Formats: sequence, structure tokens, C-alpha cells
Amino acid sequence: MMKANDTLQTPEYIWKALGPFDLDPCAGVMTLIGTVNWMSGGLTDPWHGFVWCNPPFSQKERWAAKMVQHGSGILILPERGSAPWFGPLAEKAGCYFVMGKKIDFIGGPSSNNLGSVLFPFGDLAVRRIKESQLPGHFVKVEWFRKR
Repeated sequence: MMKANDTLQTPEYIWKALGPFDLDPCAGVMTLIGTVNWMSGGLTDPWHGFVWCNPPFSQKERWAAKMVQHGSGILILPERGSAPWFGPLAEKAGCYFVMGKKIDFIGGPSSNNLGSVLFPFGDLAVRRIKESQLPGHFVKVEWFRKR
């Protein structure tokens, strides 16, 4: 079941700074982030090319697993370093970028309360984040210890 924050969309200034993207597998209504934008089938259909993924947050772990499997693109998720899913995902990405300001997602009443993190998958994703000029800091994961 979809929750209210599952339909929030990424502001243009973020994805334009990081793009272009071949696929947005969980696009919102009227979203044109990728060359191809799916409103359904994102978890079941095969992904292609360089992917932008702003998943429904209530299903973030399923979408993160799909991004890990695909291995090429950028995943945006809430900044929750102590959450059980964060450490394993950071280890698989090898690094992450903590956004330097809170994002006013489209369709929401105000900024998210915790901030956002970009998880890059592949060298192109890392390069795009570093060259984006978006405010924030880049973290390299040297090791991860499971709970």
C-alpha cells in the first residue's frame, strides 16, 4: 500500500545536475527525468543504461536491491545512517553523498526532516556526483560491521 511520501518527486535542479539518465524506473506523473520513464513495472522489468531512482520510501529496500543488481545509476534515499538498511547499502555502493541541504520534494508540504543521501553505483555515477556542484559531502566506505 502506497504511503503519502511514496509519491514525492525529485526537484529538477537535482536530477539535471546529475543527468542525463537513460531510465527512471519509478517515475511520477508527468516526470521526464529519464529518456524512458516507467510508472509501473520498475521492480519486475529489466533495467537498462544509467538509472535515476527516487523510490517509494515505504519500499526502499526492494528498490535498493534492484539498483545493486543493476549496478549503474544513482539512488536517492533519506539520510538515516543508523537504519538497518543503510550500512549494508553503503557497503555495496562503496561510497555515498550526503546532500548539503534539505530537499523540498515536489508534492510534499515542506523539506524532508532528515535530509537525503545519493548512493552512486558505477564509476559514471561517482563522477556525475563529484562534478554536479551540488552542496554536500562525499563519504567513502572503508569498512562496515554488521549489527
